[in-house]
Amino acid sequence: MKKIIGIISVIFAINVSAETNSIDNAAINTVESFEKLFGVTQGKRRNHTKGFCFDATLMPHKGKIQTLSNSTIFSGISNVNGRLSHKGGNNTAPDQKHADYGMGLAITSEVGELHYMSMNTLDFFPVSTPEAFAELTAAQVSGGDAVKKFKENNLDLQRFKSHVATKDKTLKPYEGNTYNSVNSFYLINDNGDKTAIRWSFVPTTAQSLVLEPKQDFFFENMQQNLKNGTVSWDMLITLANKTDVVDNAAIPWTGDREQIVAATLVVNSISLEKEGKCDDINYDPLVLSPGFEASSDPLLQARRTSYAVSFGKRISEKQESGNDD
Repeated sequence: MKKIIGIISVIFAINVSAETNSIDNAAINTVESFEKLFGVTQGKRRNHTKGFCFDATLMPHKGKIQTLSNSTIFSGISNVNGRLSHKGGNNTAPDQKHADYGMGLAITSEVGELHYMSMNTLDFFPVSTPEAFAELTAAQVSGGDAVKKFKENNLDLQRFKSHVATKDKTLKPYEGNTYNSVNSFYLINDNGDKTAIRWSFVPTTAQSLVLEPKQDFFFENMQQNLKNGTVSWDMLITLANKTDVVDNAAIPWTGDREQIVAATLVVNSISLEKEGKCDDINYDPLVLSPGFEASSDPLLQARRTSYAVSFGKRISEKQESGNDD
């Protein structure tokens, strides 16, 4: 199945390269800016380059979630092929320095339906459109003055930077962080009712640093925490209020909202990418099981395009080097 999804993604990457619409062009330009900003690690992702794989089980909780969605990920136990990573294109990013991280989930339900999730530790997105994100990454390539000028004219980035300045910068391992959908989606039930949501994967217990921080220690730290007990996250779904903006990932949902613990993700094992099963997976956030629907947020399509372009490049590089498995 992994190879089939890979082939589909390569075809998609080839197709989008010929598109002329602004979302696809912005996404392609963003990938190119990441290559200029971080360089290219042959055969690796252009963003979230450094990371490792994990195998896990997603176990749904009985309750309100089944009345809001008929997705099979909420009706039975699913197998998960996941990846944890550092945000950015630096394949040698230091583990001992606080950063933003990502979690990708390739979920296969009991009946074989696929559902992919691509999350990160950002609470909301720095800008609201693919075009603005392409401009921001291009400014980052140009340097600090260009970023400052962009920020002066972009209220979304100003709000984002103000929020980031207040966040706790305490170093936590991958397993100690909360990962957010950032974009909004809809749950669909048997009656066709739609409920706008965002979600987070929240550690079920506090996970700490059990090893001395150094350049590369997150993998060994998680191994030790697995030996010491369970590494798991609760899938916490947040239901939108009527006044919430659904199609804009740069606007946070603040204040009181109904939340549901829909499932628990339990890690069974971890593996390095060269040994694991996640390296050739494109964690396309628009691969959704029935019972879910994407919002109209344009960043979702842009993420799909940029992931596919990146996927096509790295698979081609692996084939050329003879390392494709």
